[in-house]
Amino acid sequence: MATPRISSTNVGVGTDLVAGSDCNETTDISLASLCTGSAYNGITNTFGADGGPLDTVDKVGGTNNPLSSTQILASDLILDNIGNAPFNVSHTIGGEFT
Repeated sequence: MATPRISSTNVGVGTDLVAGSDCNETTDISLASLCTGSAYNGITNTFGADGGPLDTVDKVGGTNNPLSSTQILASDLILDNIGNAPFNVSHTIGGEFT
């Protein structure tokens, strides 16, 4: 089963990033951990079977995504931009696990 696609406008941590990654936590959410699955400042987010860290999404892109205005297959270049500091959360726009 696929995760909900991360919206192109008004991206919310809980409404878009948590749902889009199938994150198990609802409190103590770390943007860095959402992007990588690693521990940051003592916070490690975990993910359900349908999702994972945002630097492993299958597709990204859409209106307001600085890398692609249409949804495309995620490449290593795009995923590296999400998974390495400064964790370009804007690159997750349109992201989804398929």
